[in-house]
Amino acid sequence: MHLEPIDVLTVGQKYSKNDLANLLKQPNLSQVREGVASSTNSNSYFLFVDLEKTGKETRFHFDDFFEEDFFHWDSQTTQHIDTPKIQDVVNGNTIPLLFVRVRQKEKSKTLPFIYCGRLRYVSHEENTSKPVHIIYQNVDFDDFTENIDLLEVYRWKPSDAGGTTKSKIVQRGTVSEERKRKFRKPNRTERQGLVTSRVGQGFYRQQIIEKWDGKCAVSRIDALPILIASHIVRWSESNDEEKLDADNGILLSPLFDSLFDKHLISFDDDGSILISSNSSRISTESIEKLNMPRDARISITDGMLGYIRRHRSKFRKLESGDEN
Repeated sequence: MHLEPIDVLTVGQKYSKNDLANLLKQPNLSQVREGVASSTNSNSYFLFVDLEKTGKETRFHFDDFFEEDFFHWDSQTTQHIDTPKIQDVVNGNTIPLLFVRVRQKEKSKTLPFIYCGRLRYVSHEENTSKPVHIIYQNVDFDDFTENIDLLEVYRWKPSDAGGTTKSKIVQRGTVSEERKRKFRKPNRTERQGLVTSRVGQGFYRQQIIEKWDGKCAVSRIDALPILIASHIVRWSESNDEEKLDADNGILLSPLFDSLFDKHLISFDDDGSILISSNSSRISTESIEKLNMPRDARISITDGMLGYIRRHRSKFRKLESGDEN
């Protein structure tokens, strides 16, 4: 029985071209030296991408990177939007499958690619040709992944290699229809339990991780598996737009997340930390034992100010003994 590539490939799994040749029964893949290859037994179109272009000729410094669940991709230098292969992709006649690695080699050893799943054409940059710059929707983008290799690919940006993108198309902050369909409201247990102000999974978490560079806003700890993506203004107090707004998000370690959620800490407009001094809420001794960084200051953008002020207003009321 013939199986399609998407039936045997796993998002986040590492594959060399030899692996793919054997797994997909397409010996030609082991000989592919270019960044694209057509499937010989399906309508798949394989894209092989090195994010870092070290050691490559300047003409091969393609503009390839993830932005949210979209993927920026430069075609081959012989292709334009009307090239038959590209038109097949645009019209949905072929399905691009994306394989990415950050760098080609490590300690002289060729690295495998990370499989990122299916792509769907969204748009292309006008007036780009040979290569044409295409924006894809990554259909299989995994907002829930804890796969470190996949997260590294998702978070990589041209600036990480000292470069900049030439693309004028900006997808950052764009919430795709695909993500909206997957986005879920916290369940009853979460609303009543620890997750009172956050949606700890999914694309919102990915947006907050990117916004805060994968580090706790206060301590700058980068232990990603334990960091919590919280809403500054609680889910229950946010409208639909605010629930999806990355500016209403903050990345915190469990300690600071708990203190922030209970309004035992907040922040001034300049980012300076405010710590509760109301002993009926938390004792001075407890604050001292927590070794709180009283000189801590977080980075606050203009878009965050309204949310921070609402959080701080509640902090002030609770400090004054006003429970309402």
